[in-house]
Amino acid sequence: MKKNENRIGSELLLTLPSLLMLIILVGIPTLIVIFTAFCADSNGTWKNGFSLDAFREIFTLYYAEITLETIIYTVLTTFFSILIGLPVAYFIARCRGKLRQLLLLMIFIPFWTNMIVHIAAWKIVLHPDGILHDVLVFLHLIGEKQLLWNTPFAVLTLFIYVFLPFAIIPLYAAIEKFDFRLMESARDLGATSTQTIFRVFLPGIRNGIASAAVLVFVPVFGCYIIPQLVGGPGCDVLYANKIYQYTSTQSHNIPIAAALSLFLLLAMFIPWVVYRVSAIRRAKQDGELTVRKEKT
Repeated sequence: MKKNENRIGSELLLTLPSLLMLIILVGIPTLIVIFTAFCADSNGTWKNGFSLDAFREIFTLYYAEITLETIIYTVLTTFFSILIGLPVAYFIARCRGKLRQLLLLMIFIPFWTNMIVHIAAWKIVLHPDGILHDVLVFLHLIGEKQLLWNTPFAVLTLFIYVFLPFAIIPLYAAIEKFDFRLMESARDLGATSTQTIFRVFLPGIRNGIASAAVLVFVPVFGCYIIPQLVGGPGCDVLYANKIYQYTSTQSHNIPIAAALSLFLLLAMFIPWVVYRVSAIRRAKQDGELTVRKEKT
């Protein structure tokens, strides 16, 4: 008993600094946002009593359209990030030695530079006088006067570029652990390449795909800097941008910004909960399957 008590006490001491940091940096700010949404006037001054005025205002068609547009951008970014990241992660996982290390280093290099630098570089690429614009005009895909910057295309392109590493890394981790002998066995049993990919390979790395989807979906939904700098008229009014506008521009309304922040927090929290619940269910199913095999 004493050994168990000592072990529990040492574990509490080890986790106490992290717990305090979590409470100070996450718990207290979240409580402030909640009280601000229910108990503050337009200037952010707390008043006596609760009020639902901020929530009544955000439950309108205008904010529903903003939410829908944000979800569309987020889902498209997540889909294309996984679609592009899968072959990249597969290629890296199949490489060996120094080449694999070099490719992984190239994936991590974007994290070493500021996002503003990435946006500035893409501004040159998407400029009306840039090479990409000239190539698309030459291929008759766009008109000569059609712009690539300050468009939904630019916003989506920057989203995918910035958050693609968040998809590649968990996909690579899952593919590296995958037993490729299963694919060889499937082919020996008569499965086609398409059947092998969709019935063996993708189900085998489903945890990596789910992790990649969550890691991309959550930050994209709350990102405001890319639409703010890249999006033109009508492309810079996403969910996080409205929060930014209500806290730092002339349309100052702190309670609405706090109410929107709460919904944003839920939008980020729900995918994580779904992922964790599905992971726990899969773990239980795998455990039950292992027990059945051992009994037989």
